Amino acid sequence: MTPYFDSLVESSKINVNEEPSFYGSWSPDGSRLVIDAFFNPMTGTRLYAVYVLNADGSGIRELASTPNNTKERSLSIRGVYYPFSWSQWSPDGSRIGIFANIFTVRDFYVIADPDNTLIKTAGKCNYTTVDNIRENILDLEWQTNFIWNPEDTKALIIMDKDPLNDQLYLIDRDGYVLQKLTDTSDRVETAIWSNDGKKIAYSTGQTEDEETGLWIINENGTENKRLDNGIVIGWSPDDSRIYYVDENFSLYSIKVDGTDRFQLSTKSFSRNEDVFSFSPDRKSLIFSTVNDEGVTMFLTDSTGKNVQVLEEFSGRCVFKPSWSPKGDKIAFTQGTDLHTINPDGTGKKLISSAITDYEWHPSGDFISFIASDSVFVASPDGSTKIQLTEDGDNYRFLNDKYLSGWSPDGSRLLISNGSTDLSMIKLEGYEDPLSIDYLIPAEGEKCQLRVRCMSEPVANALVTLNENEIGFTNNSGILNYSCPAAGRYMINASKAGYRSASKVLVVEDNSSASPEKSVVSESSSDPSSDSENEEIPGSEFQVSGFRWTAVVIFLLFFVWRRNFL
Repeated sequence: MTPYFDSLVESSKINVNEEPSFYGSWSPDGSRLVIDAFFNPMTGTRLYAVYVLNADGSGIRELASTPNNTKERSLSIRGVYYPFSWSQWSPDGSRIGIFANIFTVRDFYVIADPDNTLIKTAGKCNYTTVDNIRENILDLEWQTNFIWNPEDTKALIIMDKDPLNDQLYLIDRDGYVLQKLTDTSDRVETAIWSNDGKKIAYSTGQTEDEETGLWIINENGTENKRLDNGIVIGWSPDDSRIYYVDENFSLYSIKVDGTDRFQLSTKSFSRNEDVFSFSPDRKSLIFSTVNDEGVTMFLTDSTGKNVQVLEEFSGRCVFKPSWSPKGDKIAFTQGTDLHTINPDGTGKKLISSAITDYEWHPSGDFISFIASDSVFVASPDGSTKIQLTEDGDNYRFLNDKYLSGWSPDGSRLLISNGSTDLSMIKLEGYEDPLSIDYLIPAEGEKCQLRVRCMSEPVANALVTLNENEIGFTNNSGILNYSCPAAGRYMINASKAGYRSASKVLVVEDNSSASPEKSVVSESSSDPSSDSENEEIPGSEFQVSGFRWTAVVIFLLFFVWRRNFL
């Protein structure tokens, strides 16, 4: 495997006496990863690189890299994570919004195509190389709050050359400005798409001299309406209500027409620290508050009414509560003890003590956690526990507000060893996912549809449009077809031995059609096992319903050692 980051070190002609750090983020269909590699000392040279690779560790390709020689003008490009700013895959995986900055000079985003390279800086400027960005950095706006819309056709972003006058904009999938949505005297602080992508809730002002206004606006810029003072937290699942905190950080709910305002809790709620999460069926909501008196977990219906205390304890909650993907359990930590509980407050079970991290498997059939610096999995009631890695390797998950260690289909778990190694555990019994790509066509035009797996073309894949067969891919994984009439369609690709994929196609009259959302279908493969609560020697592990192979892939750079270190 080519040591890409080491090549960057060599080409920069510098000496690095520390290991680089790594972060990873899965594509929506689980077929690829975007990887951050960076060396970021307190003084001296900084190095940053962003890579894309297939889920099996093959096909590593650099999107961008930037060696820098001074701390003051060090351009940072972060494909995955930066404190309070997260880069994001578009819902169909065809674009990545990459956060970049020069500290105290500019924060901004770059739109990248994972199949090619950088496209351009987001916003009004059109810089397409790292050198152009660095040379013209003061031409860029300060940017924050980059979020793709659910239909994957555009994104919202807050920006201005004066960060005290930030305004809300819409940009297209390649980063070009479509529309300025706001022109307020108070800066726009934060914004969130509605679930259907037709409206945006946003907040203005957060200083002593500014009023913290809560607003909603249509995505085309019409019907801009102020609802109350407050900072937006989220939308109700049916988009009929908005949740927000007032100047005292109490959590409220209000209808989008400004009526039926009520308070959920008198305790202080932090939008960055506390949990606010709807159940998978979108019928219930959990939220938490943490203060000097301890931790309180609340359960309410989707409107925010009928609030009840689910759990209350002194001390602190090291890791946030989270729903099982099945919605039948809630996991939380009391100190460093991992528990699960039923949504009605019954059935509290201790899963493990002295944990340092946890994350649900996407199936909800088991929960993974780290204790004694090793990775374990357990059933939701804690009756079955299996150790997947050896003790003492200082493993950590990548789960965060916007990151997940598990691939979307649950076939692979990405873990870090400290922050200097990035490894993968692969589960047996899972088929590798297909992915669908196509040109952006207009009604009546000819276009090509491409089906791949791990960036390799898949021949003879069956393709359907709204469940009607339209053909099979050729040896290059390509299917030529005529675009249907204007409307919304579901395209599906399937082939024996692969996990099928679906993607929504929106066709507009004399305009463009764009992939809306990539969804990896449920696997029909479900190998059984008769494993009990025990560790199985060797490289294979078993847990109820699954067979595991602990295949640790050192994804990037760090196996090979440089002679000059």
